[in-house]
Amino acid sequence: MLPESIPTVRLTAQYFTLDGRPHSGNVEFQPPALLTHSQADLFVGGPTVATLDSEGRIDVTLPATDAEGWNPFGWTYAVTERIAGVGRNRAYRIALPAVAAEIDLADIAPADPAGAQYVSVPGPPGPQGAPGPQGPAGPIRSVNGHTETDIVLAAADIGAVATSAAGRAGGVAQLDAEGKVPLAQLPDGTGEGVTSLNGKTGAVTLAAVDLGALTPAAADTRYLAIGAAPVTSVNGQTGAITLTSDDLGAVSADQAVLLGGAQTIVGAKTFSIVPTVSADPANANQLVRRSYVDNVASSGTWTPASLGFKAWAFDPAASSVTSPQYCINGTVYLIGVPLTTAATVTNVVFYVPGFAGTGIAATSYAGLYSSAGTRVGVTGTLDKLITKTEGTTFVLKLATAYAAAAGNYWVALLINGPDPKTNGPAFMVGASVGNYPGGSARMPGAFVRHARLAATGLTSLPTSFTPSTIVADANAIWAAVS
Repeated sequence: MLPESIPTVRLTAQYFTLDGRPHSGNVEFQPPALLTHSQADLFVGGPTVATLDSEGRIDVTLPATDAEGWNPFGWTYAVTERIAGVGRNRAYRIALPAVAAEIDLADIAPADPAGAQYVSVPGPPGPQGAPGPQGPAGPIRSVNGHTETDIVLAAADIGAVATSAAGRAGGVAQLDAEGKVPLAQLPDGTGEGVTSLNGKTGAVTLAAVDLGALTPAAADTRYLAIGAAPVTSVNGQTGAITLTSDDLGAVSADQAVLLGGAQTIVGAKTFSIVPTVSADPANANQLVRRSYVDNVASSGTWTPASLGFKAWAFDPAASSVTSPQYCINGTVYLIGVPLTTAATVTNVVFYVPGFAGTGIAATSYAGLYSSAGTRVGVTGTLDKLITKTEGTTFVLKLATAYAAAAGNYWVALLINGPDPKTNGPAFMVGASVGNYPGGSARMPGAFVRHARLAATGLTSLPTSFTPSTIVADANAIWAAVS
């Protein structure tokens, strides 16, 4: 029971279905956090949940939101309706002023809670205000100088022309339906009419000679008609001219490459910019992109794309069945991966035949390096990414995806923590020939397919290294990118 010093408001509501049956559910009233009432020396907080009764009604008494002593002052309730069978329950805010002893929720709940954040209950009318300023003078005292009780104005009183003066002498002219002054209202002309034209009277017809002009036939013999002047020269030539493509600095039709239509081109062509083909070939004689050729394998050949990868170190089917790789702590292993076409690399991938699941330190990482030795991607710590397994492909996401151009890359692996030979993770490697696999066979100076950094005791992947300083490694670990 709240102290009497805290005023309350009784809040009621009733919920029906469209066919008049009572709803079930509840309505929650939640104040903001924990409230303090200084006069009552009391903390008030937590939601009040009113459950709909068998008639779909709620009846709850709640503290007024604007009572003196609240901290914060002037807060509002967050109302959440949880009505069974309603497609979307509403959530909105309301204020309950102390002057309203009893309120029905239907009078203050917004129809669209996505609009206003809350609906405030209006208080009682305020006190009457002070009288306003003196108004204007009373009834009209005169109109255009007339002061009599019943005023009748004539046209002259307002500077107008009387209707009787329209179209009359001394009055004003009127306009006809075409907006013109009728002929009857125009004054008679006082000037004299034409008595002769070029010295002729009567029904006069003038000829060219009467005007001192030439006839069309005579003019054609003395002057050129407009647009009749002959061309004096074309491209510097005169007379009966026949132009060729050379005269116009153009290529003849049998020597030009057309932008559209079928055409046979004879002889080899060299392009300063290589033509591109955007679509896959539809027939045997059509141009193709190198990326298409690189990605299309003959029947029965497995490619990285066949298994969901973008590139790999070698076909995992060629891996060793007996000898996995246990990594020496602090050593960065480099696994070469050839990328034959540009691609966005999001993950580096390893296959772990077995791992007890404990011992990897937070200083263990995997990453991606360019053939110049620049780190272009790194994963999170492997203690959270490589878990206990009896044979799993681990897809390790790079912190930032890398837009890789075609070329050779190294997938890097650094393990710290476990004893390599007892509880460290085992990594799949290539099949061996004798004691050492031949996976790094290469021409002198060529890309090193399997290698490691010379430095030991490392706890992070370096941002770069000099490729000429790496050490060819006998352990052909399998890796891929995706």
